[in-house]
Amino acid sequence: MAEIVRARGVEKVYRNGSEVAALKGIDLDISAGELVAVMGPSGSGKTTLLNCLSGLEAVDHGEVLVAGQNLAALKDSQRTEYRAKNMGFVFQSFNLLPVLSAAENVELPLLLAGVRWPAPSCTARRSYGRTSPPATSTPSPPRRSWR
Repeated sequence: MAEIVRARGVEKVYRNGSEVAALKGIDLDISAGELVAVMGPSGSGKTTLLNCLSGLEAVDHGEVLVAGQNLAALKDSQRTEYRAKNMGFVFQSFNLLPVLSAAENVELPLLLAGVRWPAPSCTARRSYGRTSPPATSTPSPPRRSWR
C-alpha cells in the first residue's frame, strides 16, 4: 500500500524553564489503510507524537510528510487548512458537543471546512452510517456508543 505518513528524525523539545525532550529521533512509516495504535505510559510522548504528525505542533528537527505534503514547510494557517480538508481526529474523550446529534457532530467539521457538495448533512449521515449501527434516528452522543 501507499505510504500516507512518513516521519524522519523527528525531535520535539519543550522549553519552560528547563528542557524536556519529548521526542528524540523518531522514524515512522504508516501505509494507507494501516491500523496503528500509539501506546505507552503517561508522559512518554504519545500526544506529542500525534500532534507533530498532524501538524498541530511544529517539530524542532526532522520532517513529517502526510500524503507527500511536508507539514513543516507550511505556515500555521496552511497547516490548519490542510488538517481541516485532509485529516480526521478521534479523541479518547470524543470531544462531542452534547447539544448536537451524533450526525450533526460529524457534519460540523465539514461545514467549517467549507464542504459544499455533496451537502455536508448527506456526507455526515453517510459517514455516520458506516461507523454506527442503523437507526431510525440519530440520538445525541451520550446515548450512542461509538466504540
